[in-house]
Amino acid sequence: MQAVRSFNSAVTELRRTSWLELAAYAFLAFFITLLARLIAPAVLDSTLRKLGMALPLFFLVAKDLAHTPEALHRLRSAKGWTSRIAALLPQELVGMFRLDRLMWAGFAHWLRRSAIQGRAEGVALTYLQRGAYGTAIGIAMVSLFVELPLNVLIVNLMFKEPDTRLFIHVVAGVGALYSFAWILADRWYVGEGTHVLADNTLHLRVGVRTQASIPLSVIERCDTVSQDPIQWRRRHGIHRADTLLVTPFDKPNCVLVLKPDAAVTFLHWQVQRTAPRYVLLYLDRPELLASRVSPAVG
Repeated sequence: MQAVRSFNSAVTELRRTSWLELAAYAFLAFFITLLARLIAPAVLDSTLRKLGMALPLFFLVAKDLAHTPEALHRLRSAKGWTSRIAALLPQELVGMFRLDRLMWAGFAHWLRRSAIQGRAEGVALTYLQRGAYGTAIGIAMVSLFVELPLNVLIVNLMFKEPDTRLFIHVVAGVGALYSFAWILADRWYVGEGTHVLADNTLHLRVGVRTQASIPLSVIERCDTVSQDPIQWRRRHGIHRADTLLVTPFDKPNCVLVLKPDAAVTFLHWQVQRTAPRYVLLYLDRPELLASRVSPAVG
């Protein structure tokens, strides 16, 4: 019985661990085995090498298997082979494919200088006027243009084989092109940088990263956040899975506490998910949201 409880607890923890966190654990396991190979006897080198390759895969496979019930549920409602394959894949991976397609579409819109359509009418809650997102975009663009000539210089000094240099230049060029397109597409999608409060509903939108409509009736309160999100979670004893970060770049300065029975759905990184209890936001004027929310929720 104790073994069953331990197994269920491990599965629950795997489900609550994000893929990004798990990837970090997998890399850490690989790095530790790499260090162990440097100090272990030569007879253990082959075993440690195999272990270093197997451990990261074990973490990723275990995470995927922990979500088997959800995958089977999606599979039963899927229609067509494409939908069935997508149902069995990790939804974060499917979301990244969708996000990539949207980013290239956004880059095309940026090239055409298209206007963003469909913004809700109401009180604008801005997050770009006082934030550092614009500065971050500028620094990223400058870094890309500086990186390319430096990359050419360093590669030419380090590698003498023309084929190797050409391969590295092509890979670096494709990476720079992707970064360039994603940065400009994200800036186009973020647009004016506003959430909107209208018709007793808070419409959250950070480009194609996060979108949601939250009725004010399910918001318990709006609190100020003055700490780093990690420190804030530790201080209040809140698990990372019970929070959602909705900010283009800046650290959050307020948090929406939703009621336990709030049935709100977020589209986060192109993955549909039920809203957690705590939604961390950055706003230019968080007091404006607090003044509107507090009377509405009592």
